[in-house]
Amino acid sequence: MRILPGVLKELLKHVPTVLFEVVEWKVLASELPKLSRRLLQKEGFEELFDKQHSFLEPFGIHLVTDIHSPGKFGSVEASEKILALYFAQLFSPHGLFLDLGPNHLDFNSGGLNYAPNGLWTKFHPQFSQGLQKIYDGFYLENEALFHEGLLTCGLTSPKWPQAEKDALAQLFKSHFGASLTSDMSFDLETFKQSFFKVADFMLEKKVVISTDFLYLGIALVTLYSSLESNNSKVNVKKVYLTVKEQLQIQ
Repeated sequence: MRILPGVLKELLKHVPTVLFEVVEWKVLASELPKLSRRLLQKEGFEELFDKQHSFLEPFGIHLVTDIHSPGKFGSVEASEKILALYFAQLFSPHGLFLDLGPNHLDFNSGGLNYAPNGLWTKFHPQFSQGLQKIYDGFYLENEALFHEGLLTCGLTSPKWPQAEKDALAQLFKSHFGASLTSDMSFDLETFKQSFFKVADFMLEKKVVISTDFLYLGIALVTLYSSLESNNSKVNVKKVYLTVKEQLQIQ
């Protein structure tokens, strides 16, 4: 951790340390220097910026190189756009920028401006597919699909008793809060505690997870930081389904 850039150190402070214990150390040791190069040397940044710029424009999300009024939100519409940025990137075939913190965002009548830093990744196809199944399963209220997503991501095992699969599924659902039945507000500390419980459960079960899950944690922590600072309740299910519908139209 001592050799990492300051920005990355600061982000990882907010990710439960137990996550580092459920990622294979050799893999993590090779991935963290890669993230450092992307932050410091902008490795791969221009290519992803150009592709993601075109991909996100139809959602009213504009990738820019500089933010004039960082953290300027103050409306439900702004929170909806921030969520749309997160969800749309999950479906992007190009990769995703991970730092969705308020210093990289502002909102005006023209939409959401996002100035990403060099912290990016591209999920492995299996993890990406599993993650989409988890969200589909939750918001479409398809329990079988939700469990299939956890299995595809490598977060559960077919060898586990059903009771243990159900226990982890329930912990995961706590991340979604009340977003299935009502508008949701966002509290970073509450999210971190629920994330810790998931990681702790996997550590107890000796599940070795991919670094993709760690990167997802960074994206979610920074997402919650922005949404908490905006202090608006949002219909998360509606945003998710709208993003999915728009992607099918494109």
